Amino acid sequence: MKNIKNLAIGLILLIAISCGGNKDSEEMVLEPQKAVLVYPAENEECEGGIVVSDTEAVLEFKWQKAENADSYLLKVESLNTGVVKEFTANTNFKEVNLLRGVPYSWSVVSLKKGSQITATSSLWEFYMAAEGVENYIPFPAKLLNPTNEEIIVTSSVTIEWSGNDVDNDIKEYELYLDTNSNPTTKHATTNLQTVENISLITGTTYYWKVVTKDLAGNSSNSQVYSFTLE
Repeated sequence: MKNIKNLAIGLILLIAISCGGNKDSEEMVLEPQKAVLVYPAENEECEGGIVVSDTEAVLEFKWQKAENADSYLLKVESLNTGVVKEFTANTNFKEVNLLRGVPYSWSVVSLKKGSQITATSSLWEFYMAAEGVENYIPFPAKLLNPTNEEIIVTSSVTIEWSGNDVDNDIKEYELYLDTNSNPTTKHATTNLQTVENISLITGTTYYWKVVTKDLAGNSSNSQVYSFTLE
């Protein structure tokens, strides 16, 4: 009986050690880190790429390899249409067909097999070069504050954005602000990137956008954001 009891105890210990060993031997999946963008450069005209027609070129996007990442998702957005295209890559570059003379933004998402966690790079904008273009339309302004659909517990608000232009010839910004989903009321014209302490009515949802104009008479429209004053 004693031998049987010892045998049972030994079997239990063996199972426990075996289970514990399997658990300890499981590999830890390290989280992927953000990729650092390299090319095309931020806020510049991109003259690289292979021209395939009067309207199209093939451009190779490049970024630094991200730590712990084994694949990437390249996101390229046409700032004219808002259409985002996604491309998978197993290395740190990817060729993409683009329209010439069009502003784009791009970013890279780092991926790791076996991990649900991803990491997204910075967002860069550039213009794809085109023949005969002497002056480029400004990049659409990036709306910063208030954030989209933000709820604000005050009767005044400061609105902020950022703007860039390949030609560095931005003349002014026009801030449109009202209660229409596509605002048509010009609230301010300024060469700054902020309008401070705007008094508004509480309990109201407002919409805003920014039109960027350059010295050559070109203009671009930002997205439309909304915020609500409580």
